[in-house]
Formats: sequence, C-alpha cells, structure tokens
Amino acid sequence: MKRNSFIILQCLLATVFVGCLLISCGKKNKNAAMPQVKYETKVLKPETRTYSITFPATLEGTSEVKVYPQVEGIIKTKNYTNGARVHKGQTLFIIDPTEYRLNVQSAEANLSAAKAKMETTKLQYESNQELYAKKVISDYVLKTSLNDYNVAKASVLQAEAQLNIARTNLGYCTVTSPLNGVIASNGFDVGDLASRGNYLCQVSDNSNVDAKFSFNETQLLQLIKQFNLRVTGRGLEGPKGQLIGDAMPALKLKLKDGSTYEHDGKITKMDAIVQQSTGTVTCTGSFPNPDGVLRSGLSASVVIPISSDSVICVPQTAAVRLQDQMMFYRVKKDGTVESVICNTFPSNDGTEYYITDGGLQPGDEVITNGARKLSNGMKIR
Repeated sequence: MKRNSFIILQCLLATVFVGCLLISCGKKNKNAAMPQVKYETKVLKPETRTYSITFPATLEGTSEVKVYPQVEGIIKTKNYTNGARVHKGQTLFIIDPTEYRLNVQSAEANLSAAKAKMETTKLQYESNQELYAKKVISDYVLKTSLNDYNVAKASVLQAEAQLNIARTNLGYCTVTSPLNGVIASNGFDVGDLASRGNYLCQVSDNSNVDAKFSFNETQLLQLIKQFNLRVTGRGLEGPKGQLIGDAMPALKLKLKDGSTYEHDGKITKMDAIVQQSTGTVTCTGSFPNPDGVLRSGLSASVVIPISSDSVICVPQTAAVRLQDQMMFYRVKKDGTVESVICNTFPSNDGTEYYITDGGLQPGDEVITNGARKLSNGMKIR
C-alpha cells in the first residue's frame, strides 16, 4: 500500500513538472518578438527614358466613296471582282439601257417636231411683218404671230433639255469608278434591280490609309506639354509654327498579327476639343500604302514614341490599379505610409509605370512590393 502511494505521488509530481514546463515555454513563445515584414522601397528621381504610347485604331482609306446608281433598272453586266483594284473611269456595272435608249429616241423626235414648228412660226411671223408694213394686216395679227414664234422657240429649248436628260440617263446606265482604289461589293450581281436608294459598291483610295484613334484628356495634355503644341487657326501646331505631323515624332503601326508595319506615318489631324460624351479626343494618322497591305476596316494599334530626360519611373509591382488610375504608397518621415493616386503610362517592357500626373514627386520614397497588404497609416519601420 505504501509502495502504491509512493508511485502515485511520483506520477503527480511528474505531471506538475511537465505542466510548469509547458507554461514556461508558452510564455517564452508569447513574449518572443514577431518577425517584422521588410518592405522594399525606392526614392524617386527624374530619369531618362524612351517610351511609347499605344492606342487602338481603325484603318480607313484616305477617300472612300459609295457608288450609287443614278437610274433604276436591271443589272446586265458586272465588270469587276470583289476586292480588286480599279481605276478612275473603269466600268463597274451596266444597267439595262433599253428603256433609256427609247427615251432618247422619243426626245430626239420631239425636238425635231419642235424645230419644225419653230421654223413654221418664224416664216409666218416674217410674212406678217411684210403684210403689216403694207397695212394689209392689223397690229394684233402681227403680235400674235410673234408670240407664236416665241412659244415655238421655247418649245425647242424645252425639247433640247429633255433630250439632254434622256442622254444623261442613258449614260448613267454605265456605272464607273469615281476614283482609283480597291472595290468592295455591296452584294449586287447580274439580274438584280439597281435603285437609287441602295449603293452598288464602295471604292476606297488606299494609296494612303488613315488610322483613326482616340485618347483621353490627360493624354492630350501630356502630348501638348511634351511637344510644346499650341492651338492656332490651323488647329494644333508645333512651337515653330510647323504642322502637327512635323512637330511630333513619326508614328508606328502595330498590326493584329503582332508585326510592325514597315512604313512610318504621321499625324495629320488632332482635335483640340474633348468630346464631352466620351471624354476623348479624336486623332488621325496617315500611313503610305504602296503595296496595298493595309485595307479599310482593319484594326491595328498606333504607337507614338516619346523621349524624355525627366520621367518619374515607378516599378509596376508598386501599383494597385483603381480603374484607369494607379495607387501607390508613399513612406512618410514617421515611418507610416499614405496612399497616392496617379495617372500613368505603362513602359514598353511592362516593368515600370511613368507618372504623368498625381501626387508623387522627385524625392518621394515609395513601397515597391507588397502594396496590396498596406493601408493608410500603417507603420512599416
């Protein structure tokens, strides 16, 4: 019995010792300092960069004309292949001319009859002049014959006009191309009815191709400042009065397959007014198209290269996107952080953002990693 009591006492003492040991270790772990997260930072300063701004664009021929028939009728012939190059004056369609030839013949007959009547009234008037001089007829008869002659002359003029209209309509039966370019059919073929309300085809002069693109007002202000543009009676011009295309760098065109078009372009028009409905500015860049590679309706991207020796660059890992703006965290003197909203351009290689407008300035220290874990007022050091 004493032996059993001794064993139980040993067990109780061992249990108490282990419990104290665990409590002691727990206190040590609780009191141990938690490892502090180290945030990387960068002190901002002006840097030299050559970067580019890319805008989605739609391509259009310099001149695009929809070809409408001037007369109605059944299409007898179609003389082109869709997508082919055509030249100015080339015959595209022939509309059945039968009715219009008959109209010409009828107008010619009416003109002949009018001329014959005019000659008759002329002879009558001349004869009455002689009789009136001899006092054979009255003044009333002479004036009546003169009026008949004048009416006959007017009828001739009217008949001539009707003949010209008939001949013009007959000529309209041959539909020709209004310019040199590439043709796109509107689905009409031989046997279809051509009518004035529906265009037959479209011809695009794509010897030069316009790229239409838009950018927001912040980007407009950035370009105006970057290239010292000013508004004049001719629109936006360079600092020396040169046209905007000569004041800005050559444009690049990136095609949908990722390739860069071999010919450079230039801006030909840039609106100085922001459209209130969209908040954007419309711009047109022109590119030569000697080989016909570019076609109207294609999508591409216009690239504007910009060089600067005073760019504020921030790593993209430092940014938190807020719709079309970026948020960064700036380190204050007391070791806490505050959020700053900025407008940016992405870099060519996708590693940096270039600050175009916002609260970041040279000398600011920003967090370059772990920005999503931060909040205003958090102390990092």
